[in-house]
Amino acid sequence: MKVLAIVGPTGSGKSELALKIAERVPAEIISCDSVQLYRGFDIGTDKVPEEVRRRVPHHMIDVIPGCRRFSAAEYAKMAAEVIREVHRRGRLPVVVGGTLLYFRALERGLFPLGPVGEGFRKKWHEHPEELRRRSMELDPSYYVKIGPNDGKRMIRLMEIFYSSGKNMSEAVELTSPPLPEAKFLKFALKLPREELYRRIERRTEEMFKKGLVEEVRRLLALGYPPDCPPFEAIGYKEALAFVRGEIDLETAVRLVKKHTKEYARRQLMWLRREEGIIWIKPGEVQRILEEVH
Repeated sequence: MKVLAIVGPTGSGKSELALKIAERVPAEIISCDSVQLYRGFDIGTDKVPEEVRRRVPHHMIDVIPGCRRFSAAEYAKMAAEVIREVHRRGRLPVVVGGTLLYFRALERGLFPLGPVGEGFRKKWHEHPEELRRRSMELDPSYYVKIGPNDGKRMIRLMEIFYSSGKNMSEAVELTSPPLPEAKFLKFALKLPREELYRRIERRTEEMFKKGLVEEVRRLLALGYPPDCPPFEAIGYKEALAFVRGEIDLETAVRLVKKHTKEYARRQLMWLRREEGIIWIKPGEVQRILEEVH
């Protein structure tokens, strides 16, 4: 079973490229974005419009109606079943997104966790310096790989260690993929840094013009609490800080641009260490089609 994957840094044009592929071959798109999973969080995730989704089927979007946390392992299990269904329909599954931990879980699997107790994540969130120090002690090679600002992956490292006694590097060796029958054709988009940063700045400004702040206010009014997981995502956390009067609008926009650029750099660092990646420019549709066929 062939599975096409289009990955890359945020703002690089992954969704547009996937739609161009779908215009040329029978395909369905499987989102690999940890925030697009949540219903109602639309502008800050740059979701593909409904009319486009009616024309080209999209999956793993708006599957969580509330605020429960959705793990990478859950994503991998659900997305694997979707991919099998798409394949049974005789169409090409195209995985698109930049949540690379989720993609890794889908391609390779994740080490199963044992119970770690109530408040485990909250404890580490509240002590970031201790989290960095302990992560570096437990698995220095993994710590260097993810960088000192990737708190989510450090907490994952802690969960694995305290539930199994193994570090992340050991756990990776013991995982099994949820789609063992799949052959992933992995393409990553690469743009000159200046162009990528221009895209990020333009997209950030568009998000606020389209009503990101109003979307946050609407979600809060609907009863979504400030600690709802999507509010931790870049864009939403800064807009939420503005709505709560913690920063002004100009600062919120500036911080979204800054944090998104930092995130894009981390994504590129991650991808450069991945095996089997084919780097392409956004317009190289024919090159992808040649590999698919």
